[in-house]
Amino acid sequence: MDQFLLWVHPVVQAIALLPGLLALCQGIQRVAMNHFKMRLVFPWKAHVRWGSVAMLLWIAGAFGFYVTHEVFGETHITGIHAELAVWIIALCVVGLLSGIVMDKKKKRRFWLPVIHGFLNGLLIVLVLYECYTGYLLSASFLM
Repeated sequence: MDQFLLWVHPVVQAIALLPGLLALCQGIQRVAMNHFKMRLVFPWKAHVRWGSVAMLLWIAGAFGFYVTHEVFGETHITGIHAELAVWIIALCVVGLLSGIVMDKKKKRRFWLPVIHGFLNGLLIVLVLYECYTGYLLSASFLM
């Protein structure tokens, strides 16, 4: 059972990376449309869907704290991996909330999309680094 728990977390988080990267690419399209006057079609609903799926799965990544507690009796034994997880979860909540506001009340805005895009760009960077630290940890836990 311990091995199963140790595998579920990284597999789900790796899967979450795919819709997250897709939402990022779509968000970059939006920036190109608005700020560089490129003639593109922004897939609004798909961006909201894929971004939400990724963020909800990354929030569910908090399951990793349960796994380490269940298997090893402690939660923060993974160092920076655990510390980054807290920031990732917080950024996901902010990304989801700002996205919900923009999706429900569509209007011209400046600061909210800038903040939403910047923080979600930072989120992707942290998630990619989190994947790297998780990969390094996997050698210790999954053998």
